Amino acid sequence: MFKDNFNLAFKNIKERLSRSILTLLGIAIGIMAIISLMAIGEGMNVAVTGELSSLSDTILVNVGDGFSIFSMGSMDNNGEYLTERDINDIERIIGIKEVTTQLTSGGLLRYNGDEVAVTLTGIDSETMQVQYSVDGLEEGTLLADNDQNKVVIGSKIAHDYFDNDINVGGRVHINDQKFFVIGVFSEEGMGGLTSTDDIILLTPRDFEKITGESNIYSATVTVYDVNSVETIADEIERAINENHGSDDFASATTMSSILESIQMVLGIIQTVLVAIASIALIVASIGIMNTMLTSVMERTREIGIMKAIGATNKDIMITFILEGMLLSIAGGSIGILLGVLGSRGATAVLGNMGPPGSGSLEPVISLSAVILAVGVSMIVGIFSSLYPARKAAKMSPIEAVRYE
Repeated sequence: MFKDNFNLAFKNIKERLSRSILTLLGIAIGIMAIISLMAIGEGMNVAVTGELSSLSDTILVNVGDGFSIFSMGSMDNNGEYLTERDINDIERIIGIKEVTTQLTSGGLLRYNGDEVAVTLTGIDSETMQVQYSVDGLEEGTLLADNDQNKVVIGSKIAHDYFDNDINVGGRVHINDQKFFVIGVFSEEGMGGLTSTDDIILLTPRDFEKITGESNIYSATVTVYDVNSVETIADEIERAINENHGSDDFASATTMSSILESIQMVLGIIQTVLVAIASIALIVASIGIMNTMLTSVMERTREIGIMKAIGATNKDIMITFILEGMLLSIAGGSIGILLGVLGSRGATAVLGNMGPPGSGSLEPVISLSAVILAVGVSMIVGIFSSLYPARKAAKMSPIEAVRYE
């Protein structure tokens, strides 16, 4: 009997093909949006995890609240700095492999006769690789430890501070010392996780040469054993805070905690986007219900004849529910295919819009996403068909047969 119900449901869909296609397209669009957003979100998660997992033995030490995914490169130290005593105490902690520092101070930048006040950052290459990326450069490259009289500058400094742009290879004067620009960061604006628009990076040696200062803005610590990184981070905070007589003078942040924070933010964003995309499914379910109610009205006489020749209420309900499920499953299958294609197209567009080298993001279509899509489409089909199916099943066969 189930086979007969299935054949009848399939026949009814074919007879109203145009309407059925429009109905299943609603489901397809909703599923496509969910699959695409989940694939892009998972791809971003994989990309971030791949970038930061190699730095799992790294601890970032800063004055104040520390290293945040919302304030990378722009942390406020309130005029306070780490001291040489702090660095020496860190180096004495058992399990630490290496400690590198970042310096900061004000300076004067001159180009083509014009001069502006800027903030200078002295940073070694290892710390630079942790906090910044070659992918974030508009052109050029980052500094190496043996570079002399070379700088990397932010987008605003290169394009907004002076009448003429500063390009890679250009010469600038910082505190009356000549430097060559070897890299320019891409513009980030207010939406970036890092703030490099106004930055000037120098090697620590050049920094101390032109400022005469050694204010330690932050320190990067690497450890021998990844499993002890959290314990060592706590020891570092305790040692520095004791030196300055404060419980919250400095923060030691592990890369794994930064990764967890980023993944949490990505998860929230992905959940919100999927929830928004689900609105399309709600609209699609209403479309299915409307289609099925219309079908019930059009087939009232047919339903009466079916009941008159022995079809039960259960048979009628199963037929209409199967019809809704078939529409939903077909729409869900098309939606999955469109979602795969759409996610690849979206990541390609995002890659072209981003800075050079950022186009390596690949969407990840997980089995759970596909199962979720199929499951959701089936549930939508069933629940959207229940009311029309129940209405059809409750018809009186005599009144249904007489219906014109």
